[in-house]
Amino acid sequence: MEEIFRFYLDSKTIFFHNSLSLKLSTVDDPKSGYGLFIDPSKFKNEELNNETIQLLRIPKLCTFNIDTLLTLLEDKNEFSTEQQFQRSNDKIKNSLREIMSYPNFSKFLTETNLLVIYFLIFQSIHDTCEIPRNIMYYLKNVLMSIDVETAVDSIEDIATDYGHYPQIFGLQETISIFKGLFQDLLKVSDIKHLYSAIISRCLEIPEKSEAKDDEFTVHSTLVPVLDFANHENTQKNAYFDVDPSNNDVLLLLNTDAVRESTTDSVEVFISYTPTEDLFSMLITYGFTPDFKGYPQFWTMSFDRCFLRDYTESSLNADLRLFYKWLHVNPTVSLVKHKHNGQARWFINDTTPEFDMLLLPFIPPLDDTRTPRWTYDSNCHLMFANMHCLANPETNEYATMIAENYRLLLEERELNGNDFMDIPQLAWSLHYKDAESGSLCRRHTDSEEATTVLQNQEEEEADATNSQFISFFRRFLTYRKSTLATSTSSIPNASNVIYEQEFEIIDDLLTAIDNQSTVFFSDLNIVLNVEPSVPPPLRFLGDHMEISENEEKSVPNCEDPASYIPDNFTDFFQDEMNKHASFFQDN
Repeated sequence: MEEIFRFYLDSKTIFFHNSLSLKLSTVDDPKSGYGLFIDPSKFKNEELNNETIQLLRIPKLCTFNIDTLLTLLEDKNEFSTEQQFQRSNDKIKNSLREIMSYPNFSKFLTETNLLVIYFLIFQSIHDTCEIPRNIMYYLKNVLMSIDVETAVDSIEDIATDYGHYPQIFGLQETISIFKGLFQDLLKVSDIKHLYSAIISRCLEIPEKSEAKDDEFTVHSTLVPVLDFANHENTQKNAYFDVDPSNNDVLLLLNTDAVRESTTDSVEVFISYTPTEDLFSMLITYGFTPDFKGYPQFWTMSFDRCFLRDYTESSLNADLRLFYKWLHVNPTVSLVKHKHNGQARWFINDTTPEFDMLLLPFIPPLDDTRTPRWTYDSNCHLMFANMHCLANPETNEYATMIAENYRLLLEERELNGNDFMDIPQLAWSLHYKDAESGSLCRRHTDSEEATTVLQNQEEEEADATNSQFISFFRRFLTYRKSTLATSTSSIPNASNVIYEQEFEIIDDLLTAIDNQSTVFFSDLNIVLNVEPSVPPPLRFLGDHMEISENEEKSVPNCEDPASYIPDNFTDFFQDEMNKHASFFQDN
């Protein structure tokens, strides 16, 4: 690593402050490797009078993103001869054409993945084609030489227990496609290594738009030398930025870090992300920061078949169907924070997403014991009724239309996607009208329904939380048992993921069983960072998610005329108007 640092220092293309050096990092983690350091004694007085000091200036063309790679490849001066220029570019373009014709290519294409593709092409052709010197040096001496351990190395094993996490599912699909594209050109280990090296070193770098002076775009970018800077939110003393005049990337030191220093060597720390979501950091960077009082998060994704098989709720159908229809992401945010002198994990109940997660656990209405939610197993007839109203000319085919909707809803309910892409006409919410006090029913989405939860009496809120904790404890016990049977075959590089989750599960189970504080809101602390919300799970293929305990039966086709919508909603016409465009388009 010191040779790489010296290479860029001697190249004269990157500005280095003379206080800057490369040493073994002070971070207590062997994966942190080297880090950037400053010598405070080498700063001039006039520099100390400013808020920041420029430590690095990396010209745009010394960085690597899609824009700069294309610029370098199109510059004939980057090649020894015209023939080499033509040969390399023809080879790269032909490779890209083949890649773009690959099945599902467009579904996984992101700027970062495209950057990976270019470097995989470079790695596969560099023995026979010339590659611009700067690109080749970074590929050979940095990307292919650094030690990196992320979830990519053992993604097939990790997916066994974390395949219901959107990040893992997406990563597995991506690696599978890369293997299909390059398996005849590169070793699988090289494909995984290069992918890990790039995603762990990529930074989101803003760039001033040429079209509009006040607009910036953000690009996934590899930045030599800057990528030696380690992450530490509690000791952050520097940050990266761009010079809007030429889009040079800058590393700026907060001057206070120099003034307050009493040592002759200070490590430069930046923030890879303000939100320390430990699962995401393990997947992307292969490490988790030590807890030093700064809040840390873990997003726990509920096993979809566990939701389908959970039978202790008051619903007349399963939780998986409820969350799918109401577009509730089946995850819970957990936060690590210090309480009574001890670092502990809590359920982060301060987010709107958590309010939606609680919806199926709201207790029945008052003394009527009326369930808050009713699932209509014949809702395909509701769809057929609305379809025929929106399209009167189809009335004579009502029975066939109903059967088509039954098949459509069955496919949507059983596929692996977290969200249904059709109107929510399956679940009826029962509630009391705020003005009249009368009992009402309607089909509603999760955002509208959370207003009911927010207006509950304190006793109802306690009952809701209690029901959720009962469900959550069952899930934690189930999750621990499923993980315990699978960790023995997992490579050491990924054990930290399992160890981290075991720690979280044990901590929460102990708190629940001891009736200790479990909800973060009870601490009366305001979080200064928000957890990231993972996207819903969306399978690319025809994955069907069927419980082992579920016995399917095909109902007889019914006449929509016999169906009574008023049994499930008091606002049929309003809902018909709301969804008219869906039925007119179908």
